Amino acid sequence: MRMVFFCFHLLLLIVNTVSTNPSAFTNHLILESPNEKQRAFSKGHPLKIGIINIPPYVLVQYDAGGNISYVEGFVPEIISWMAEKYDFTFEYVEPPDGAFGAFINGSWNGLIGMVVRGEIAIVATALSVTYPRSLVVDYTYAFSDDPISLLIPFPQLDSTISGIIKPFQYEVWIGIFLCLLIASVVIWLISRAQWRINRQSFHGQTGCFPHFWFLFRVVTNPSDVITFTFATRIVVASWLLMGTVFVNCYTSSLLSYLMAPTFLPLISTVQDLADSHDIQITTLKHSSVDSALLAATTGSFAKLGASLRAHPENLLSILENIEDIVFHQRKAFSYQETSLKQTIYDDFRTHKQCRLSIAKEPLFPDQIAFALAKSSPLTKAFNYEVTWLRQLGLLNHWINSYLPRPYRCSAPLSSFRPKPNERLTLNYLSSAFLLYGVGISVSVLAFVLELIFSWWKRRVIKVTPFNNQRRRLRAEWN
Repeated sequence: MRMVFFCFHLLLLIVNTVSTNPSAFTNHLILESPNEKQRAFSKGHPLKIGIINIPPYVLVQYDAGGNISYVEGFVPEIISWMAEKYDFTFEYVEPPDGAFGAFINGSWNGLIGMVVRGEIAIVATALSVTYPRSLVVDYTYAFSDDPISLLIPFPQLDSTISGIIKPFQYEVWIGIFLCLLIASVVIWLISRAQWRINRQSFHGQTGCFPHFWFLFRVVTNPSDVITFTFATRIVVASWLLMGTVFVNCYTSSLLSYLMAPTFLPLISTVQDLADSHDIQITTLKHSSVDSALLAATTGSFAKLGASLRAHPENLLSILENIEDIVFHQRKAFSYQETSLKQTIYDDFRTHKQCRLSIAKEPLFPDQIAFALAKSSPLTKAFNYEVTWLRQLGLLNHWINSYLPRPYRCSAPLSSFRPKPNERLTLNYLSSAFLLYGVGISVSVLAFVLELIFSWWKRRVIKVTPFNNQRRRLRAEWN
């Protein structure tokens, strides 16, 4: 009954609205009549559209003279759709300075400046929606929600130099050492007691360290033998049973760790980048990113803005060799995530390896829209078509058609595993060689100390009789 009443009440409201103001309801359904939208495009000359080459939004190809020969991408797909529907011609134009648009020295540069001066009718590229720009141009409805993300060098392989201790947490290692120490003390106490009770029948060592050393090496060499009593055999048996469990667990865990390495990203969050002393942020000059960072006064953005002021070379004038800058100079480049995915794919096709990645946390959310002159008659038509294309699903279809297909670098880091039957490399076993090196070094050090102690002992032995003789002669003289 409530649903019926609600529908009836809504119907009365619509009828009342149409009867009092017939155009109000119509204007909510369509922005303008088809004829009015058609007249907005009928100017008799090509529509000048400002673009910047930002794959996969806009991909520009040039002829031998450096002029635009062909343009594709999912933004030109929208333009082509509207040109066919409203029967207008258009011409693509690039800004002379290659900028999107910023207010510099009292005037707007880039594409925004061209719109303000009437040199182009619309900006159709990966243009971010910002408040300062909205004061001088009209934005359409956003056709893409594309966050500003960070392009970083590909995560580094976790070092296996400490692989021998990775299978167990430090609490387990402490527990094993305490059990070893307790067992050796118990055996030592039992041996001492047995030796005191019956010295003639007891054979073996009674020191604490020999028993500790025996329990330590018996785990890897079960054939080792030491003289025991019945009580000490029980302690050793319990230690061996526990050691068997730990050895098997350690072996399987160590193999899994070595053959399934993890990749550690250089940075994961914006705070990581702000606190990093190794990775610096770099971005396009006069973009929405540098405006936000340089204007920030607190938090992570303020730190990143201070980094840009301290290193003005990180404010790039043009988007060239971004891949090499990020990879070789170890920078974090901020840009639309969709464009960064295309950059990573192009770099992979060139170098046949994963050199770049995207940080887990984006810098900030961003929306991409068309920009037109204030009160432009084309704004309503573009708003209508963007909304309509979203509802039809064509907009998502075009976007996905230009995005790279899944490939190795786009797979999750957890899927980067060795191939079946892959042999263990030196990198995997570096911790074992490190342990060997430490053992050799400690052995050499112990040998040197033994030589020093032996030399000192011989010197004391030689000097002592001489001193005794001097004292005896002095006593006889007196």
